[in-house]
Amino acid sequence: MAKISKERKTTYYIGIGMMGIGFILFISVFFSAARFMNDPFVGGGPSFSNAVIGMVFMIAGSVVMNIGAKGTAGSGLLLDPDKAREDLKPFSEAKGGMINDVISNIDAIDQITNSKEAKEVIKVRCRSCGSLNDEDARFCKTCGKEL
Repeated sequence: MAKISKERKTTYYIGIGMMGIGFILFISVFFSAARFMNDPFVGGGPSFSNAVIGMVFMIAGSVVMNIGAKGTAGSGLLLDPDKAREDLKPFSEAKGGMINDVISNIDAIDQITNSKEAKEVIKVRCRSCGSLNDEDARFCKTCGKEL
């Protein structure tokens, strides 16, 4: 089973950190602006440029996080289908494993329900043509004569 490399995991977590820092910078402007609106003589809070810097950090963090999660080719940064398939292999294998788990559960359920509902099937042979028909049939399904 393919594993995700430590470098990709580190890149993913760095992206999450960048998004967190960006969010804090972005939201800090609104808290200081609210304080500034209540008391206009208090100054020195963060400027609105912090909101722009925060947005840039959040966008860059999401790109870095996407590259860490899917790899350079899997995220679309590098256009190489073979490398993309390799980058996304852990996720593809995990999805295949989940599908196999579901299929095995369905097979187990089918075995349980079929064993409880197993019913003996009785067939009646036609006197004219010899074909087998259901027990409740009044006429032969092959030749049409009465059973």
